[in-house]
Amino acid sequence: MNMSFFKKRRRTTEEWERLRQEDSRGLSRVLAMLGLIFLVLESFLAVMLVLPAWLEWQELVFDREYAEQNLQRTQQAEEEAHNRLIWMMDPEYFEQIARDSVNQAKDGEKVIRRARVIDHAIRRDTPIRPANSSH
Repeated sequence: MNMSFFKKRRRTTEEWERLRQEDSRGLSRVLAMLGLIFLVLESFLAVMLVLPAWLEWQELVFDREYAEQNLQRTQQAEEEAHNRLIWMMDPEYFEQIARDSVNQAKDGEKVIRRARVIDHAIRRDTPIRPANSSH
């Protein structure tokens, strides 16, 4: 069926403007969706790049704190060992050890001894505290 006798109607300016607006709204929606997809992908990529570095940083912070605590304990033990060494170099130390080993005391000196109990659960001896002790 050839209907050549019908003339094709031309669109008016208002119709063209309406079509342009509809196209621009559709394009705006497509661009907004593409922007959202881009932001999601960019966020995912940022997380994939930043997360391993952040986790490694947290591990380094933990290792540093552990090393600092270990250093403090070691310095404390070294200071105690140094103080014991200085005390052992004192002739009075040897005199005290000798007197203790034979249960002797200087004239006018009072010796107070604390009993020790062996704690079998942890296999070390611990001093007995008096009942009225504040500790």
